Amino acid sequence: MTRWEEKGWQEEDLNKLELSFLNRIFALKESQGVDASIQISKYMNMVGVNPDNYPLFMKLIEMQNHWVVDALIGDNDIDEFFKLVQPNYFILKECFQAITKVRSGGIYEKSLLIFLAIIEKTYKNPLEGYRIYELTSEDLNNLGKHLDETQDQMYQLNKKILAILDKVASLVDPGKIDGKFDVSPAVTTVAVHANNIRGKFLDMTKKLNEAIPDNMLLPGSFSENEIPPST
Repeated sequence: MTRWEEKGWQEEDLNKLELSFLNRIFALKESQGVDASIQISKYMNMVGVNPDNYPLFMKLIEMQNHWVVDALIGDNDIDEFFKLVQPNYFILKECFQAITKVRSGGIYEKSLLIFLAIIEKTYKNPLEGYRIYELTSEDLNNLGKHLDETQDQMYQLNKKILAILDKVASLVDPGKIDGKFDVSPAVTTVAVHANNIRGKFLDMTKKLNEAIPDNMLLPGSFSENEIPPST
């Protein structure tokens, strides 16, 4: 019997207590919680992302606090940050949920670039990517809404989103896709919509709201409710 059990504490109770404190820290409602999250992020940066711990990295990257995200990423190459993790349905779902729940501009750029790097890696082979995660037009709208119309196509953020849209659009291109792939109506719809969003952005006479609903293009700010660290 452990000393905790002698005092009436069970292992499950301790786990719940630990989790409650972590959840309070990660809520980032106070400067001290931000301080603690930054230190945890620095430690995790030292450990590095791997197939066993990546969900926790995803949780921290989604946090609306750039000090925490900067501590987590450190000097690592954003495109290579998740290089040890193979694309899978879970991580793709998390990426799209993260970019869906915020408005355009409502996510820290480094966080968005990490999510885009994961999506881009997955759809580098669009057929294999679609088999891992079957995109919908809604997913594409939430991806396209983060295009910055005040910048050109070479702007890093725009360049990555446009590259992803181009890969998805190629799902109906027989010259780029294995002829054995069954192009269903759902696949055609997604590919055509990806091409439509991309085309509207690249055409100087068009606007994104001609492909994406206006209510999805409302601007946001990731730093609006951001709590700074204490020092």
